Amino acid sequence: MKKMGLFLVSLVIILALAACGQDTKDVAVKDTAAAKQEQPKKNEEKKQEQTVSKLGSRTNPVPFQKTATVDDELFNDAGESFPIKFDLMMEEVTRGDAAFQTLKAMNEFNEPAPEGYEWVVVKAKVKFTESKTQDLSFNIDGIMNFKMVSESGDIYSGDAYGTTDPDFSFEMYVGNEKEGYIAGLVKTGEKAQLRYEELMDGQVFFNLQ
Repeated sequence: MKKMGLFLVSLVIILALAACGQDTKDVAVKDTAAAKQEQPKKNEEKKQEQTVSKLGSRTNPVPFQKTATVDDELFNDAGESFPIKFDLMMEEVTRGDAAFQTLKAMNEFNEPAPEGYEWVVVKAKVKFTESKTQDLSFNIDGIMNFKMVSESGDIYSGDAYGTTDPDFSFEMYVGNEKEGYIAGLVKTGEKAQLRYEELMDGQVFFNLQ
């Protein structure tokens, strides 16, 4: 019975932690004039305004080729938190056969997309812009922190991954800037978003068209 009780407690904790990561992180787009959020539309029948989703959410993603400044935090071994900011932008997107040919040029062992899906290759840039500490590094990884999401809601997180060169996997201190490629699969012909996520601290959606 004790083992069953511990299992149930652990399950509740895991589910609670998983729920914590579903919120949209706080972001701001630098080019605000070109990336205004869509204004609420008035419903003439109900005379009510619709609610605009938070910038960076699935229904209001960061516009393609716009730089999003993301608020985050780092923790030291003592559990102390240090606020940080980093810039993240999706610079270029290649899809379909062109994306596969790009992947083959990067690594000859990359395989074609499975039936019903196509490769998407994204050139991304990250810059660690602000931190309350100079002693902690920031980590970001194209496989661990990103997932492709089709417009139908399909989140592709299967066994097939594209090997890119350079890959988007970096450890950096404040002031550093990097570029690399993220490869993923989406349903053929569907619009796609790229979801940046952390296990404990929310997510941000980026439009890829």
